[in-house]
Amino acid sequence: MSREIPESSDLGTGWTAWPAIESPGRTTVLVLAIVVLAMLSGTLGGDLLWGLTAAALLSIGLNRWFLPTTYEIDDERIVAGYPLRKRSIRWENARRLVLDVAGGWLSDARSGRRGRRGIDLYWGPDPERSRSLVARYAEDAVSGGVDIEIVAPDRPCTEDGSEESA
Repeated sequence: MSREIPESSDLGTGWTAWPAIESPGRTTVLVLAIVVLAMLSGTLGGDLLWGLTAAALLSIGLNRWFLPTTYEIDDERIVAGYPLRKRSIRWENARRLVLDVAGGWLSDARSGRRGRRGIDLYWGPDPERSRSLVARYAEDAVSGGVDIEIVAPDRPCTEDGSEESA
């Protein structure tokens, strides 16, 4: 199955990630967990409405998994179009980028903690392309004088503990 990665006309380029479709096994487990928790809520609450409410709240809370997220990236910023809102970070404000095989995180805070001040990155159907695209734009920003800490946990480390460059 070949899916095209959408290119954005108003920004540089981009991709769409839809974890529920890309990971059907995990999605099945997640849906089963939601059903079990909703049934438990309905049983404990003594009413079907409790179960339906629990299922709705869990599904809304997991909207980034069940609905597609679009990413658009250019020399100025990266924009994440989540199902319920959009977030963007300008490269000049970015301070930490984590590039992992399973996903990434871009934040305007130097701290290693994941707060509400960043963007979750899901790589989509072509993870290597998406990941290298973000890395390239981040490295361009660094070479332009922006102080971004780029962390790639899957890169091999040298003997002194620093990461080898790819």
